[in-house]
Amino acid sequence: MMKQPVRTNVSDFIKTHMGSQFVIPVYQRNYTWNPEIETARFINDMKGLLEHRTASHFLGIVIYKEAERAAMFREIQIVDGQQRLTTSFIFLLALKNAALKAKEKETAGMIEDYYLYNRHVLEEARMRLKPVISDDDVYARLIYGSVRDLSTKEKETPVYRNYDYIFRQIDQLHSRYSLLEILDCLSRMDILAFPLSEDDNSQQIFESINSTGAPLTSADLIRNYILMNYTSDVQERYYRLYWEPLERYLPDSRRLEEFFRYFLAAKTYNLFNRRDVYDGFKEYWNRTGTSREQKLREINRYCRYYMDIYQGPAEDRAVEAALQDYRHSDSRLPAPFLMAMFSLYEDHVIDMDTLIRQIRLLDSYMTRRALCGYDTGSLSRYFPQLLRSVMSSYQKNRSGIHEITKVYLINYNRGRPLAMPTDDQLRSQLKEVNAYSLMCLRSVLERIEHHGATAKVDVSGLNIEHIMPQHPNAYWKRAAKAKDEEEYAFYVNLIGNLTLCAEYDNTRMGNQSFDAKKKILSATRHIRMNEDILNKQTWVFKDILERCDRLIEEIIEIYPYEGSHAEMRAGDDIITLNAPTVNAKAIYRNQHTIEVLTGSTMRAYGPQDMKSMRPQYLNMVQIGVLSEDENGRAQFEKNYRFHDLNLAASFLMHRGGNNLSAWTLENGEVFQPEQAGQKEAEPEEQTEKKPAKRPARRRKTVKESPPEEAPEAPKRKVEVRRIGAKKASQDASERKS
Repeated sequence: MMKQPVRTNVSDFIKTHMGSQFVIPVYQRNYTWNPEIETARFINDMKGLLEHRTASHFLGIVIYKEAERAAMFREIQIVDGQQRLTTSFIFLLALKNAALKAKEKETAGMIEDYYLYNRHVLEEARMRLKPVISDDDVYARLIYGSVRDLSTKEKETPVYRNYDYIFRQIDQLHSRYSLLEILDCLSRMDILAFPLSEDDNSQQIFESINSTGAPLTSADLIRNYILMNYTSDVQERYYRLYWEPLERYLPDSRRLEEFFRYFLAAKTYNLFNRRDVYDGFKEYWNRTGTSREQKLREINRYCRYYMDIYQGPAEDRAVEAALQDYRHSDSRLPAPFLMAMFSLYEDHVIDMDTLIRQIRLLDSYMTRRALCGYDTGSLSRYFPQLLRSVMSSYQKNRSGIHEITKVYLINYNRGRPLAMPTDDQLRSQLKEVNAYSLMCLRSVLERIEHHGATAKVDVSGLNIEHIMPQHPNAYWKRAAKAKDEEEYAFYVNLIGNLTLCAEYDNTRMGNQSFDAKKKILSATRHIRMNEDILNKQTWVFKDILERCDRLIEEIIEIYPYEGSHAEMRAGDDIITLNAPTVNAKAIYRNQHTIEVLTGSTMRAYGPQDMKSMRPQYLNMVQIGVLSEDENGRAQFEKNYRFHDLNLAASFLMHRGGNNLSAWTLENGEVFQPEQAGQKEAEPEEQTEKKPAKRPARRRKTVKESPPEEAPEAPKRKVEVRRIGAKKASQDASERKS
């Protein structure tokens, strides 16, 4: 239980703990006070105290925890208040050096003995303040008088910048006040000191304190959660071995947060909202049954995969070649899936060729969808679900990972919102779409330029150029012979009218005639994609369409469509509901438990939609299970558990009656609830060497966070005959007709 807080002042707080060392734990954020903002306010408060000798100023709260390290030495870990305490010590250091400058040796000695040093302890405990590791070296050099040895980079740190600012401010104040008068201000800067006992949960206290302060990222909170409640030695060891490498990879806390979001998605098959990443991590951390160091090593391993994928270079040259092509898409959405594939490769579950084929498959999938202008919002939560399906099927079938991926990614998505565009769809779309508006256009043109080349040209200085210009002059209006401006604008932005050229040439070409443009382009013949343009005598709509055809065929070759002919045994615990207004996946646990998965979408409920279901819908929106967008769609942000299969379908489809037939297996076969239930109850024939498969064990990897639950509906008996897949398909056709 937290001990009673004590109102004291900064001077007494430091002197009372003589012989102790104030330690800023490694889980704390670095020292960040700005000389022009927070530290300027600190100095202004001091100036007010100097003008009003009897006044005092409340500086803030300090929460700390004591730990005995040796017979004559105690460690005081600062849980909250590290910024103001660090600034106070920097002030004392600057004041001591100001005293030395003024040749007031007694004042300097008093500050050293009472505030800055422990004289009779081990060397590592001599400094009364031990800052965060990243600030430690600069502070130590200032303490031991090595200011001249600081590098330019060290002089840019907050510790030195604040020291320099405070020293100059003291120098100015010394013209009006004595150094002892300035020192006395610390005895009138009050703090509320909260000592914690051994039984207090430092992590919970830290979280509640920082919920109202400067916002911490999920990465900050995760670091605190991992490192807190240990002695400083253990904290420092974990920090240097496991956390510091993460910060070297991703020094920006927001990017590190992004990594943790995708790491959790790879481990739990659930892409958390940013605000839920920390809670999701705590649940994963506490549920995973390995040691702390094994979990930390796993995080580091996945961070290495993440950096290989998105920054590189990867260790294997062939893998890096595939990743260089993939990085053009610059999409983080497939990150959970790709990191899991790298893990399988490192664990020798798949070989290098399979890993490369997986990378290129996702590259083709993402690029084809981007070229057709398909929505990427629906993909945000798809890849963790894809990973779940692939791994579940692999465990059952032991087929090749790549073939399984093609079945789920391509075969099962045909005709659905997540479909990969076919060759014919690409041919059709790229003769209709405004290619110039596509975000992926530049990377696709670069891939076309490099495709089949013996040596790659440097494309960094190239721009996208319209051969027939966007804003035509009289020459191009005559040459185009367009019926109207709309027809001209349609053709001018087709991919067949776009090419790459040097930035300088792009400016020179402008609205010049076709012959003039060819002359400029001929100076850079090393750009291969321009050869067919140089061989043309005219440039009209027919020429643009011909070039469209040629480029489209190259795109189809570069980003192939890879359907699978394999038939996977469907994972009978994962079912889907696809209707005009619904795209949902769920886990069928038993006849009375159906868990709709994160990322499932449906039409949002309006005021007149199924009044019996609307209150439940509004409650789900309020508690964050569902989110709505401006297009009238609702998406599941968490797994949600219904107690009736038909109730779940009715809720998703806004439709009463019997909707059981809307559920299908992932391969499109009609789902048979009774058959799935029997598979759970009746163990399959096994040899003695192989233990019976228990769905509960498999489901443990699926249930990654406690799902929200719907109110229990009246139980109904569902009687569905066991029938073959072929007969089921026939029945489904008859029902439709």
